[in-house]
Amino acid sequence: MNPEKMIADLESRAQQLQQRSQQMQEQIQQASSTVTAPNEAVTVRVAPNGALQHIEFSPAALRLTHVQLGQLVMQTVQKAQIQAAEQVASIVEPEFGGTEAMDFLRSFIPQPEEEEQPPPPEDGQVMREVSWNAPAQKPAPPRPPRPADDDEDGFGSVLR
Repeated sequence: MNPEKMIADLESRAQQLQQRSQQMQEQIQQASSTVTAPNEAVTVRVAPNGALQHIEFSPAALRLTHVQLGQLVMQTVQKAQIQAAEQVASIVEPEFGGTEAMDFLRSFIPQPEEEEQPPPPEDGQVMREVSWNAPAQKPAPPRPPRPADDDEDGFGSVLR
């Protein structure tokens, strides 16, 4: 085989790889995911790396307790992160599919957790004193009242 042809072929292939790499970089930079919660209380947007870029609350969020809202935000962000990671994986799949590099990349895609339904609000409940799924503690029992005559030594009060 002609050495000049081999070099020309290698240079052509290198140029094609560089162009494809540039295209993948641009596509990855444009990838993002926007997800709205089923009850439309929360909408989030995440970057290709899963970083939260935007969060928006609708008036429906006002009907949730702080615990419910926190859980809903976390679930919605996780869904958006999974979608963004899947987008990035689909962009690089044509070049790296079936390789250990692709398997490595896919190992970082978060797995969806079972959706935990937020607890229903209790009647008249605005906020709980104890949150984060901890059971509410009972208040300490009241102290017994002091006797009217607090004469421990039998001599009466020194202030008389």
